[in-house]
Amino acid sequence: MSVRAIGIREVEGYLSDPHTKLVDLRSREEYELSHLEGAINIPYEEEFQPEKSFDRNYRYILYCDRGGVSLKAARRLGGMGYEVCMVIGGLKAFEELYGE
Repeated sequence: MSVRAIGIREVEGYLSDPHTKLVDLRSREEYELSHLEGAINIPYEEEFQPEKSFDRNYRYILYCDRGGVSLKAARRLGGMGYEVCMVIGGLKAFEELYGE
């Protein structure tokens, strides 16, 4: 499958689908400080094992701090046949847009 890059404003439109999961790839500590509502935490550096953590029946929207890690993870998942989107600019884009 291919990887789709989406802007932070597009995320909400995807989340109305019950077969979509929002995934925060940052560390547990970063996630606990702040994260997007409804996101689950799968730290890329510690736990990113697609065969254990991801179900092919879902679309995944991945984000990290600025977008680099989520792009890397999205390419890996897309290459394995998962439907995946990555958020351009990551959490920083959300903070810049909404001032949080």
